Amino acid sequence: MKNLILILLLFLLNSCGYTSIYKNQKSQDLQINIIETTGDKEINNLIKNELKFYSNKESNIKYNISINSKYQKIIISKNSVGEATDYNLLVNTIISFNKEGENNTLKFNENINMKRNSNSFEQNDYEKSIKKNFASSITDKFIIKILQKK
Repeated sequence: MKNLILILLLFLLNSCGYTSIYKNQKSQDLQINIIETTGDKEINNLIKNELKFYSNKESNIKYNISINSKYQKIIISKNSVGEATDYNLLVNTIISFNKEGENNTLKFNENINMKRNSNSFEQNDYEKSIKKNFASSITDKFIIKILQKK
C-alpha cells in the first residue's frame, strides 16, 4: 500500500509542470562588465546583482557599462503636527555603455508614493523592497533596450 501511494505521489509531482523561472532564460549572448558605479550604493549593488543573471562570460559581445543612480525620498504631505505622512520615492539612473567603440547613454526614472508607517522597522523593510523592485525594473528595461539595438 505504501509503495502504491509513493508511486502515485511521484507520478503526480512529476507531471505538475513545474519549471524554474530562469531555465529558458539562461543568459543572453552578451557579456556585461561594470566599469564604474556612482551615486546610491544600495541601488547600484542591486542593479549589479540583477545584471549577473543576463551576463555570459564566454560571449563575444561585450558591454562595458557605468551606472550613476540617485535615490530621493521626498516628503509630499505632513500632518497637523508637522510629521511627514506621505513620501515620494524616486530613483534616477543613468547607464552609460560602450559596445565595440560605440558609446550610448540610457536614462531610467522610477517613482512611487508611499504612506508613512507607524512602525519604522516595517517602513524600512517596505522601502528596501521598493528599491529591489526599482532595480529589477531598471535592469529589465536596460536589457530590453540593448537587445533591441543588437
